[in-house]
Amino acid sequence: MRRLILAMAMSLDGFAAGPGGVMDWHAPPDGPDSGDRRQRGYVELAAQCGLIVLGAGGGREMATAWPGSESPMGVLMNTLPKLVFSSTVDELEWSNATVTRGAIEDEIPALKREAGKDIVCFGGASFARALAAARLVDEYRLTVHPVVLGDGLPLLHGVPEPQRLGLVGTTAYPDGVVIHEYEA
Repeated sequence: MRRLILAMAMSLDGFAAGPGGVMDWHAPPDGPDSGDRRQRGYVELAAQCGLIVLGAGGGREMATAWPGSESPMGVLMNTLPKLVFSSTVDELEWSNATVTRGAIEDEIPALKREAGKDIVCFGGASFARALAAARLVDEYRLTVHPVVLGDGLPLLHGVPEPQRLGLVGTTAYPDGVVIHEYEA
């Protein structure tokens, strides 16, 4: 059975983006930057997965950001199959992307029962919250940046009931970013 892995960045106070969707806090203005090392970890994760799932917002953003990229992550993002859940988007011009109007509560469990590599979600705070609320996430890989935003787009706020997670591992970087891995 395949697992669904949610891999997202967040601020120390739990926001996926600051007010107005600002995400410039992902890279520190000065000091050590471990972005290349973290990026290699994301490439390794993507290479272990057979499907990317996204919501409409994440699908639209990534469909404009990744095509044409020849970076190792770009190659994977452009070649892996992608399933975008949306009631507003009919299609995306992005290689191997399919749009579905199906309910995540129905489609994700069916996808997890299929043979193959794991499923990954790399973005979309609203979509991530919906996956968490429906208890569809098997593993959380949260990249926590050492910044407090105070306001913005919350990542996991509003799940209907507490969910206890088990720590699988952590990786700390010189720039203060820590990746936490949890099993649901």
